Amino acid sequence: MAVSNAFLTSHAVADLIGVSPSTVLSWIDKGLLPAFRTPGGHRRVEPAVLVEFLRNHQMPVPRSLLPQARRMLLIDDDATFLRSTKRQLKQNFPELDVEMAEGPVEGLLKIGTDRPDAVLLDAMMPGMDGVEVCRQIRQNPATSEIAIIALTGRLDDILESAFKKAGATACLRKPLDINQLTQLLGL
Repeated sequence: MAVSNAFLTSHAVADLIGVSPSTVLSWIDKGLLPAFRTPGGHRRVEPAVLVEFLRNHQMPVPRSLLPQARRMLLIDDDATFLRSTKRQLKQNFPELDVEMAEGPVEGLLKIGTDRPDAVLLDAMMPGMDGVEVCRQIRQNPATSEIAIIALTGRLDDILESAFKKAGATACLRKPLDINQLTQLLGL
């Protein structure tokens, strides 16, 4: 079942995630799952809101709800990591167009001109860290919808919280776990 940007009925939500419609209505009524009511009294849920709800409750996100990334930019100050990650992505997703940027400034420039669907962003880089790069991507209306996946070898609650506040879609530990990336980006 492909999902468009249209709002989802409670029955559609239930079918997508494998629960009963009454469970979905209960979540809505308790304020756990944000929704609105139509003039006829039916509840509707935005797909993006459902994805956030599922992630916040550690529930699997159906592929049909995930944006399909076609173009990805890797931003890291380690050229070896860039090359090996690009190779790994191309082996697993041959249809994915993967570009690289060595460092935050080159990354921001490429984002501005190439407008990728997703960015894999190193957390620790000289000059400007990944949190600031993430913040700048989100502040620009032309790039604010790009999926941003932060990568770090030293993941902790403080760094993850900083990335979430800056607008990152997720924060993952290096080395890159292809299965986690697939779940996040619908690859």
